[in-house]
Amino acid sequence: MVYRSSNKKGNAVTDSLTVMIVLFIFGIMSITAYMTFDSINTDIQAAPDLDSNTKTTSQNLYNNFAPTLDAAFLMAFVLFTIFAIVSVFFLDTHPVYFILAVILLFAVFIVGGFLANAWDDVMSEDTLAPYANDFRASSFIMGHLLESLGGVVVLILIALFAKFRSGV
Repeated sequence: MVYRSSNKKGNAVTDSLTVMIVLFIFGIMSITAYMTFDSINTDIQAAPDLDSNTKTTSQNLYNNFAPTLDAAFLMAFVLFTIFAIVSVFFLDTHPVYFILAVILLFAVFIVGGFLANAWDDVMSEDTLAPYANDFRASSFIMGHLLESLGGVVVLILIALFAKFRSGV
């Protein structure tokens, strides 16, 4: 959603921190939900009183659960990146604030490092590790969060520089 007003201010640092934390929580919750669904599916498959249609449906849902949530995580990351790049063109900022934003982005990288380490610690737990292997894109992005964030920041800076050069 784009807000149009006479007093537009962009806060890239807060937005970046929010996106990182949302993706971190979404990734953890997805893997935890997959672990829970695994135990539910195991109980359904072992239940003698359920018919084969129910068991087949549950197994199909279980087989599609991890790839679907992993794709949703990847899609959210890509869409947040596109949103950040496009929103740069709608921000009414002065080039002087660019230097301040670059300095404040160091805080984003520090928090990104903490989140990447926390992700690795949580995903290396014996209970979650087998399930985390099924979430390839989530594990890759969160395991390489600093590199991913660096790429997004470079794209944003290119868009911001292009905006200043074009006079938009």
